[in-house]
Amino acid sequence: MKTIFIESKEQIDEIINSCDTCFLGVVDPENKPYVIPMNFGFHDNYIYLHGAGFGKLIDCLKLNPEACVTFCTPPVLAYQDVHMACSYRMKGKSVVARGTIEFIIDMDQKVDALNITMANYTDHKFTYNTPAVRNVEVYRMKIDEITAKEFGAPHGNNFPWQMKRDNKES
Repeated sequence: MKTIFIESKEQIDEIINSCDTCFLGVVDPENKPYVIPMNFGFHDNYIYLHGAGFGKLIDCLKLNPEACVTFCTPPVLAYQDVHMACSYRMKGKSVVARGTIEFIIDMDQKVDALNITMANYTDHKFTYNTPAVRNVEVYRMKIDEITAKEFGAPHGNNFPWQMKRDNKES
């Protein structure tokens, strides 16, 4: 298996935009990691998130707004040699983004953030009633640091034992 680091902003954005779910990682009050899957929006180097205005996640974010968000394309099982267990691997691409969560309080900015999030899932245009917007917690993370990888890339078909066996099967 081979891991390839991805540095192109276009490729990183493509990975993020291909995902339906991200995983938000925070630190809880006992200094332990806490990670949950979330729907998200992505625009202009910000990841937009929303949810209830109460609960463990909000408590964690208010105590420590530093966060990590990960994305992963659906993994695909692959192998180089059907007979060799060590040649099996999962192929996919992932992005890890770090930054600080900012809570969005302004009603118009909340609506903009919700529209960015909904655009990740549908082309429909939405209206929001004031109580719903007031009661949802909307926040965003400016991406301060980002890395991306393609994992499980093949090494190639040039192992001596494999070439010898493949020649016999031809």
